[in-house]
Amino acid sequence: MRFKTLELKVPPLALTALVSAVMAGVEYASEGTPVVVPSLAWAAGGAVALSGLAIAYRGVSVFRRIRTTVDPLHPERSARLVTAGVYCWTRNPMYLGFVLFLLGLAVALRSLVGFALTAFTAVFLQRFQIKPEERALSRRFGAAFDVYRGRVRRWI
Repeated sequence: MRFKTLELKVPPLALTALVSAVMAGVEYASEGTPVVVPSLAWAAGGAVALSGLAIAYRGVSVFRRIRTTVDPLHPERSARLVTAGVYCWTRNPMYLGFVLFLLGLAVALRSLVGFALTAFTAVFLQRFQIKPEERALSRRFGAAFDVYRGRVRRWI
């Protein structure tokens, strides 16, 4: 399997921060893409970005409340299968939140490069974080995880 060494190695929050910095740097250097009115872009992008942060926060808060690990590099340490709260409608609210944050930033910056980087981040998370996590959770929780996976979508 190609690039297997990247599985569960890049902390998703660090990836999101890095992509945000690259996006902002590229747009600062290129002065953005004039697609829409800047104030409208900032308002719409800000709303999407804040929504993403809120969703990610809700995911973390459920994990903390039931006292299971939020360490994305070690899903095998999960003490409980989380299916409550925001996890009723997405299996990955933290990652969904990160991607929405990046999407909002891309909108706010009016950045075509930002949209590409957001798509790259979503694909990276799917391949190198979510799929390995799901394999670990399936091993850890067996049929309970399989039922949950069949009931709740990965993203939305």
